[in-house]
Amino acid sequence: MDDIEGGAWFFTREGERIGPVSYADLRIKAANSELNPRLDMVWTQGMAEWKPAGEVEGLFERVAPVKTDAAPEVNLDPYEPPEHGSLADQGAWPGARRRSYLFVILILPFLISFTTGLATPFLLARLGEEITRWIALGSLVLPVLFMFHYAFQRLVNLGMSRWWIIGYVIPPVSIWVGYRCFACPAGYAFHKKMDGAGIFLAIIYWLVTLLALVALVAAVAVMMGAAGSPEIQQQFQDALRELQDARGASASPQP
Repeated sequence: MDDIEGGAWFFTREGERIGPVSYADLRIKAANSELNPRLDMVWTQGMAEWKPAGEVEGLFERVAPVKTDAAPEVNLDPYEPPEHGSLADQGAWPGARRRSYLFVILILPFLISFTTGLATPFLLARLGEEITRWIALGSLVLPVLFMFHYAFQRLVNLGMSRWWIIGYVIPPVSIWVGYRCFACPAGYAFHKKMDGAGIFLAIIYWLVTLLALVALVAAVAVMMGAAGSPEIQQQFQDALRELQDARGASASPQP
């Protein structure tokens, strides 16, 4: 225990990893209620995995049970170690839950698009073409803003840093980040446990991803094959020649 106490410690707060700090500093934070014994995780070298702060021996002060002849034994310890699997409970972690994230990225855009399509004739009649065009543009931007907001909150719910949002614009990384947000349960970055719904969603996610990659490869192959066809090349050259003739005719002086 002395070796562990003398090492560097790391802890989490709302999904963000903080540290290193000393064990003494960690105890001060626990005494000042700056650590949540259930939700905040801690780790130091020598530990096999991250643990809830309340499970680290000696980190929180324990209140001895009060025994009297007139009353039964009462345990005044405010902390009870979480039951097995409770780390995957969606309600125990901050941020957006998995079902909220899936609703925003899969259902909400179609609802907004469908509603806008139904309302367009009414809006044109009442507000005119210009305002209706701006409303239609807003109906395209609004789902994107919701998606980014819930993507941030979903990363917090998984116990990941918000900086992982950058991974959405990096193609190889976006597949991995998208998989975690789509399928993994709350707190997955720490407990590494998949629930039944997560396994089902993971199968769907990877099947759709595989089909999309196969379709992309097939489309590229068809385009490359078409580009190598003599007929396609001749049509392309004819189109370029007609374009050059049209530009030459427009540049020549009129009589």
